[in-house]
Amino acid sequence: MSEPLSKTIALRTVVYSELTSCMPSGSATYYQQAQKEGVPSTYAVFTVEEIDLTDGKYTYELEINLVSHGYDTATIEDLADAVQKHFDKLVKITDYIGVYFYSDRRNNVEEEDRTILRRRLTFSTYLYER
Repeated sequence: MSEPLSKTIALRTVVYSELTSCMPSGSATYYQQAQKEGVPSTYAVFTVEEIDLTDGKYTYELEINLVSHGYDTATIEDLADAVQKHFDKLVKITDYIGVYFYSDRRNNVEEEDRTILRRRLTFSTYLYER
């Protein structure tokens, strides 16, 4: 086993990999914010926030914002369904962490520009260092 990753980097790596696997071809996945230029019409932005540490269990909130451009909400709803289903009750164990995800909320976020469709998903995330 190589040098241990920080727990947050290890968690971000898991989330990035899992979220990217849910995204349609030609889309993108970003941490914290999308790029300023060259962003595809469908993409995901995620953040993780540490909430608590109790008895070696770290509690995080994972927030995933899914964005699509256009007027047809079917694409964004199908994507939100797929991501929510994938992450709910997901368990991932790596060389560095064990992490568990549970779905919390799903919200429609209205943008000023009505051609931007966004869904916000949040997940309770529990992490144990190995």
